[in-house]
This record gives sequence, C-alpha cells and structure tokens, in this order.
Amino acid sequence: MSLSADVSSDKRIFSEKIQFRGHRNILGTHRNTLEITKDEEISKRADCIIGVKASKGCSDLDPRLMTHINSGSKLEFEITVQNLSFHFAGFGSPDLELSDPREIVFRKSDFLSPRTLAIGCDAAAVDIPREIIHLLSDPATMGTIQITAQETSEIAETSVGLEVL
Repeated sequence: MSLSADVSSDKRIFSEKIQFRGHRNILGTHRNTLEITKDEEISKRADCIIGVKASKGCSDLDPRLMTHINSGSKLEFEITVQNLSFHFAGFGSPDLELSDPREIVFRKSDFLSPRTLAIGCDAAAVDIPREIIHLLSDPATMGTIQITAQETSEIAETSVGLEVL
C-alpha cells in the first residue's frame, strides 16, 4: 500500500503494493484479462477476478506511479498468496485514464477503459497457477499484487519531491 523508490544502475524503480482477499466464487479462468476489485461479492460469471475487497482501485494509485504508467513504459507485476508468487508483465499507455475507483484490470489486449491499468500483458487469470487460484477461492486468504515501474529518462526530468530509498 506504499510507494517506494530505489536507485540501481542509474534507474529509479517505483513500486506499489495492493492488498486483496479471496472469495468462494474465484475461478481465474478468463483468457484475456485479470482483475482485482474493491467489491465484496462477485458471481461465478466474474471469471477474470482473482481478488475482492482490494485496498485500491485505479484512481487510488499514487500519482507518481500513474505518471509512469501513462508514460507507456514496461510494468512488472507480482501476485503473492501465502508462500506462492506469480510474475507477469505488461505496458502502460498515455491513453490510460486510470480513473476507476473500484477496479484494476490487466489486459492481454490493447482495450482501454477507466479500469485498465496495463495492456499487452503476457498473462491473464487463466495463466495463474491453479494452486494460487485454489487458495484464493477461500475468503480468509489474503493476497497482494505489487506493481513495479522503472523510471524512463523523460519522467526523471519531471519528477519532483521524490523520496529515494
């Protein structure tokens, strides 16, 4: 739930972690998208949702991270559930609104909506290991997704008040 920056090889890396919970109707079978939502209830038709009661929607992201996402840079993601993790990547875009207050969607396609955080992702819900999805079908299970963006030189010129760890 915090944004941090680190310097290595003259590049700053920004990272934000979002918490979510499992739900009895999580299936993780959608082939094109992956989603987390602040909603508490979902139906089995919501086969792209892997987490509910999320700590953030798109519009809640730190504005500095939003700047990186809107630069079109590569983004890396890590889903962690208990001692298991799953990594995937995607891209931001200057055309992303990042304005939805309840949902965050990661897409393999280039479809844009207020809920979309990344496009051109190399994974969707169906690609997450079944052991993680099984754990997330329990409402007591907690998970996180960490969003990581490397700063481009263009963004570095406009960053002010940045805390470097």
